[in-house]
Amino acid sequence: MTAQQDYQEKGEMLLEQVYAALNMLGDEKLVDASCRAYLHGQVYGLVTALRLFFPGPGNLGEKAALALRPVLTEHKCQCDGDEG
Repeated sequence: MTAQQDYQEKGEMLLEQVYAALNMLGDEKLVDASCRAYLHGQVYGLVTALRLFFPGPGNLGEKAALALRPVLTEHKCQCDGDEG
């Protein structure tokens, strides 16, 4: 295994941690606000690291940022179907 492959593999492990933490955030059983705040901070830190260290091949940083977007922006459609 080359150093580049090892580096990429470690980045993919971080991305899996991001996905796991995001899944925990979406779990309705987690009602404790302090736990949610902690997980949110951890996820944000991991995503920031991935965007800084893995901007190129594999797009790990972009994948992490896109996974985090709905959590940060509460990106949910609450439209009633009316335009305008």
